Amino acid sequence: MDLDKKHVEIEAGVTMGELSDFLKKHKRSFPIGLSGKTGIGYILTGGISPLSRNRGLAIDQIIEIKGFWGNGEEFHLLRPTTQKESYLEWKALCGAAIFLGIITKVKLKTQPLRPLLSWTANLSFSHLSECINQAESWPNSLSFQWIYGEDIFAHAIGEPINTDDESSLINLLERLPYSRNRTINKVHDMNSLPNLSLGNHKNNNSNHSEVLGLLGPAWQKNNPQVLKIIQDLINKRPNKSCYVASQQLGGITHLTDLDTSFIHREAIWKPWINGAWDAYDQSKRKLTLKWMEEAWNNLEFICPGVHLAQIHPHLPWHKRELSTAFKDWLPTLQEIKSIHDPRNLMPPLN
Repeated sequence: MDLDKKHVEIEAGVTMGELSDFLKKHKRSFPIGLSGKTGIGYILTGGISPLSRNRGLAIDQIIEIKGFWGNGEEFHLLRPTTQKESYLEWKALCGAAIFLGIITKVKLKTQPLRPLLSWTANLSFSHLSECINQAESWPNSLSFQWIYGEDIFAHAIGEPINTDDESSLINLLERLPYSRNRTINKVHDMNSLPNLSLGNHKNNNSNHSEVLGLLGPAWQKNNPQVLKIIQDLINKRPNKSCYVASQQLGGITHLTDLDTSFIHREAIWKPWINGAWDAYDQSKRKLTLKWMEEAWNNLEFICPGVHLAQIHPHLPWHKRELSTAFKDWLPTLQEIKSIHDPRNLMPPLN
């Protein structure tokens, strides 16, 4: 920790929960995601946090990156202040590093540690629709997350800056409908927040799974149609551990000075499709992957982007994912890869 500049340097292997605990000792924080178990891969693939609407993505906090390109050459890049020689390499690493090299160390900006507001509740189908409607008009200091499987569980998280702001955010949270188990709490940091889960995933070791993250604009008048699609998908899921969840972005387009490989900065929602099957059962795996593709195809009209927090070079969708995640930036990324990873030792970009 640089106590003067309030920067923190972490090496590969540090989890976001450990980072949050360390920064708490210095009254600082970092926009970690919904799980404290992820490592710096969370940051390097974009890093969508419940605090992203206000603070930006995790990659927006990077000021230095150290590591090795796929060709074995060592690098140490500082955040470019102009579009100079290392600008394209920096842009490539911030969001696509996994395809290009191995990151050993990053230096990050931190923010003041502030208490968070946490609203959790179980919802009915109609409640979820109303919550999404309300959340789309919220200030950037409040975000909404939900998970839809056997049940619907939702979590809203706010970061008030003062007492008046806290009262305003609580007022918005109290307007949300719910069916049962509603709680509104104040917690010290992200590590103290409850997990976004349905609480019924016992015997997880007996399942294998894949996750596909989508990105798209506000649903607005499409809300009923989108939720009906999701409801139909849930009703025919091939395994009870399959679910659809989503977290709220939006408001990060104001960070125009930052150029990264996360190109979908206008996105408001990141739904993700979790497909699961009985371990080692190839026929059930095939059914689940088909269900995931159907979900993607049906939701693509409202979620045209992809967030590559998970990559699937072993699946036939890999090229489609790359094209959707990076769009017009992909050819330049492929060119950078041909220079720095000519033997394709890292995951493929084609």
